[in-house]
Amino acid sequence: MAFLEVVTRAYRRPQMLRHNRASLERQTCPDWMQTMLIDDVGRGIAWAYAQLAEFAPSGDFVWILDDDDLCLDADLVADLKDIASWIAIDVIMLRMDHGNGHILPDDAHWERPPAQGYIGASAFVVSRATWMAHRHVFAPGRYESDYDFIRAVYAATEGVFWHDTIASKCQRISKGLPE
Repeated sequence: MAFLEVVTRAYRRPQMLRHNRASLERQTCPDWMQTMLIDDVGRGIAWAYAQLAEFAPSGDFVWILDDDDLCLDADLVADLKDIASWIAIDVIMLRMDHGNGHILPDDAHWERPPAQGYIGASAFVVSRATWMAHRHVFAPGRYESDYDFIRAVYAATEGVFWHDTIASKCQRISKGLPE
C-alpha cells in the first residue's frame, strides 16, 4: 500500500498520458502509486465520475490527476507525507494551474469553502476514509461532480490543511475529447 494513490482517468490521449506519467516519475518520494481508470470507448463524463463513485482506493490518501494534467511539484508526495505525520488531517487543499496561469483556487478563494468554478479535481487530496465516506457524491456524473465532492467533504470535516503549492497543471482543457 502506498501513502498517496494517484487516480488517473484516461481517454484516448496517449501523448498527454505519457507526459502525465513522466511528471509523476519526478517525485522525490517514491511512496505513491498510480491507478488508471481507462475509458477506451468514449463513454463520457458521467461514466468517468461513476467510476470514481465505485473506486475503493488502497492508498492512505487519494489525489485525482487526470490524463490531461501534469504534476508540477516534484516534492508533493514528500510534503504531503510530512504534513500527515504531524497533524491528523482528512483533506489537504492544493492549487492547480487550470491553463494559461489561471490558478484554482485563486487568492480570493484560498482558505475558504470551495466555490464552483474556483476549484478543480487536482486541487485537493483526501484520506482514504474520507474518499470512501463521500465517493457516492460523484455518482450523478455532472461535469461539476469534482466540485460537488469537495464541497461535501469540506462541509463534513474540520480536518483541512491548506498546502500553498501549485501541484498540477492542465495540459489542455479536454472536456472528454481525445487527442
